[in-house]
Amino acid sequence: MTTIQEFAQGPWRREYGSKPEMDPLTEDDALMEAQVLDVRLDALRSRVAVLFELRLALQLREGNTGLLIADGVTAFEWDAAPRKTARTAWNVVGSVARAAGGTLEMRLGMLPQAELLLRARSAAFYSGDVAVLLEIPDYGEASDSELDAKLAQWDSDFSPRHAVFLDPEPSGGQV
Repeated sequence: MTTIQEFAQGPWRREYGSKPEMDPLTEDDALMEAQVLDVRLDALRSRVAVLFELRLALQLREGNTGLLIADGVTAFEWDAAPRKTARTAWNVVGSVARAAGGTLEMRLGMLPQAELLLRARSAAFYSGDVAVLLEIPDYGEASDSELDAKLAQWDSDFSPRHAVFLDPEPSGGQV
């Protein structure tokens, strides 16, 4: 088994290439109702990794966890309205990815009132399973330890099922 953190840093990730039900890197709204759980910025390597809860996703149903890894990141923005609650389920209500001029731009619109923007040279999206996940927690009622036990974490063991890759060419094509 490999943890999500190890997987995100592994050079062998392309071995898992196989198309999921929808491709979040090329198809609009493929991430509908997925939840953004965590984001990691590795500034030294210009890499951003986004961890997703997929158990409620409408389009990606063959795994409970998603991982977006973007390399050659030139922009990363998180814009969210202030929240009164300690925790928030950031539900994706729109996702758009476009490749042009050697750059991938991805935008995620979320409820409640947030947007994530990512621009990068290339990206990969993995869907798979964290075996210990059973029920989705109540974010408002669960303790931090209950949330950690019921949601994917960077140190969770991860079994990838599908992967898609996008390396935009300067002309906007896909390699």
